[in-house]
Amino acid sequence: MNVLLPDGIDGAGPFPVFYLLHGLSDDHTIWMRRTSIERYVQNIPMIVVMPDGGRSFYCDAIAGPAYETHFIRDVIGFVDTFFNTIADRSGRAIGGLSMGGFGALKLGLKFPGLFCSANSHSGAVDLTLRTPDRIREDMVVEFPQIFGEQPARGKDCLFGIAEGLNPEYLPNIRIDCGTEDGLLDANRKLRDHLDSHRIPHEY
Repeated sequence: MNVLLPDGIDGAGPFPVFYLLHGLSDDHTIWMRRTSIERYVQNIPMIVVMPDGGRSFYCDAIAGPAYETHFIRDVIGFVDTFFNTIADRSGRAIGGLSMGGFGALKLGLKFPGLFCSANSHSGAVDLTLRTPDRIREDMVVEFPQIFGEQPARGKDCLFGIAEGLNPEYLPNIRIDCGTEDGLLDANRKLRDHLDSHRIPHEY
């Protein structure tokens, strides 16, 4: 992981932590290499943690690594142990891009006691779009290994997770997607699903 610590901030903390998740074709270095994340958070009293999620969709794979468990147990545990953090729900936010947007919402909704905020930017949020006849060529082997043969309504499906939630105890949810983005329909579908289950969110 890469970690940005507050610089030039009065006071020694403790600080809130923003966990920022990368997309499918990237790794933990992408935010530092391809964005102005250091400039964006300059003078903000916040720690930014950018972990490596591989191509995992931040899930415990059916046949493969347990990235969800690793993130919840090891990454958060390490950060709270070695940095001066607000080590409770009020001090943690999670967000991400594409695969990372999916991961941020999934982890935020599955573990609402850990995060006060979860946001998805151009998230790959709808697993039902990954049926065998529509799956990306590079994911034909990986996708069933991560999600199984029936990813829709499986343990990591955002639509299924949303149906079992208590709307009164959730992180603040924010979803955005560009109007020319190929993932727009999926994000609108999730928005409508959250609306139908009375789950508060900003879209």
